[in-house]
Amino acid sequence: MAAGLIPAGFTARPVLMRLAAAGATTVTLLGRADGTPPPADPDDLRAARAMTGLRRREFLAGRALVRRAVAELTGESAESVRIVARADGRPVCVSAPEIAVSISHSAGRIAATAAHGCEVGVDLQIPVPVGTRLLRRYGVAGAGPAVRTGPAVRTGPAVRTGPATRTGPATRVGPAPDAATSQVTCAQLEFAAAWTVREACAKALGLRAGPGLRRIPVPAGARHGSWGGAHWYRMPPFQGCPVALAVCPGVPDAGLRA
Repeated sequence: MAAGLIPAGFTARPVLMRLAAAGATTVTLLGRADGTPPPADPDDLRAARAMTGLRRREFLAGRALVRRAVAELTGESAESVRIVARADGRPVCVSAPEIAVSISHSAGRIAATAAHGCEVGVDLQIPVPVGTRLLRRYGVAGAGPAVRTGPAVRTGPAVRTGPATRTGPATRVGPAPDAATSQVTCAQLEFAAAWTVREACAKALGLRAGPGLRRIPVPAGARHGSWGGAHWYRMPPFQGCPVALAVCPGVPDAGLRA
């Protein structure tokens, strides 16, 4: 892991993962933002001027973390990486347009991915109570027995595809999950895991999030799959949150917000 990769304002050391698939190389960093956010880039401060509280901390921490992911791929300093927003709000790296980036956050947990040779989407989601009707609509089995998502959680081995490699710890890093995530039903956990896959695919493909994403099939327990030209992978959970990555071969679209 490159020196200085861990930004200030994170209470957990980010996890570095490398994945090679569909001719692409990705670096995903995971962390948790609490308290004072890391020193912010002027572009980030302008983008966050209307944000407050946790939303602001998550936004600034996510931007700081994705810069380090880009730096890990390019070998440049994180301080030289410039991230702005596309017309649809998704982040784009204008200092290295050949690198695609994606950021996700949920309850203070942050996931940031940089990728070369593809569009990319990353998503993590804290499990929350979900009604039976919604579970059925998305093809998730009904409520099941409670399962713990704290220190003992394991949801299968990390994805390995072709020459993929992975460095860094693969399970929980840093402080234990919040009490709210310490116990969820099997159905809630599966819904959150499947939703991260759908959101990651939508980000990689440039689709809008919403009810229409339920058409993306995510078989229960599947660790990887493909849909609409995107290849998706479930990553090891981070502090009680399922994490998913999707890549779509092609040159990143650097359309910017006017």
